[in-house]
Parts: sequence; structure tokens; C-alpha cells
Amino acid sequence: MNLSLYTIVLFCLCFFVPTSNAEISIKKCQSNQNNYIIFDEYDANIAEKIIDYKLRDQPEVRENSIIKIFTNENSDDRNDWLASFLFDDQTEQYLFYQVDQDEFIEIDKKQFETLLPKIVECNQNKQTPIYSENFDAD
Repeated sequence: MNLSLYTIVLFCLCFFVPTSNAEISIKKCQSNQNNYIIFDEYDANIAEKIIDYKLRDQPEVRENSIIKIFTNENSDDRNDWLASFLFDDQTEQYLFYQVDQDEFIEIDKKQFETLLPKIVECNQNKQTPIYSENFDAD
């Protein structure tokens, strides 16, 4: 009797133990039907907001960092944005941004590698960021 009660309590506790990984849900992307990619002022503002979140008031760090920002090439389906920052000292940081919730989530490399294929799944070129700074693919 005590063993089964212990098992039930332990099982229930598993659902209440917080995890270190943030819950991130991404809806299935929609393909870009155009032969071109639109990146307008609205998108530029989002990219700048992402960079400012990480590097506000640090122009020298920004100048010496490789910044890559990924999102769907379809301009009508750009809710989820993913950014990687490679700093001068070779450390990396990653950031996930959802436009509709105006929410930034700091993520680790494993989460970045899990989310990236989902975000760029519908893009023709899955390796090229939609926006970058100090990166050769500009």
C-alpha cells in the first residue's frame, strides 16, 4: 500500500517540477509563393528590436559580433524569429522572439538547433539568415 502511494506521489511530482527549458510552440510555416523575399521596414524594426534586446548601448560589441537572424521567408508568416550572436571572445548566445506575444526567450545552443529547422522549414535556402551583421553571406 505504501509503495503504490509513494509511486503515485512521485508520479504527480514529475508534473510539477519546473524544467529549465522554456516551452516554445511554433506553428507550421507557410511557404513563400513569390520568387523574391520581402524584407521591409517592419521586418527591419523587428531585427533591430532583437539586436537591441541583447546588445543595447553596446555598439562596440555589436560591431565585433556576428549576428544572424532567421525567420520564415514568407512575409505574411513571420511570427517566430531566431537569432544567434557570436561574440569576439567566441562565446555564443541565442534568442527566440515571438512577435504576436512580444516575448523574448533566451535559449541555449541545443534549443537553437532544435528550433531552427522548424522556423526555416519552408524557406528555399535554409542556411542563409534573413538578416545578418558581420557575416559573409550578407
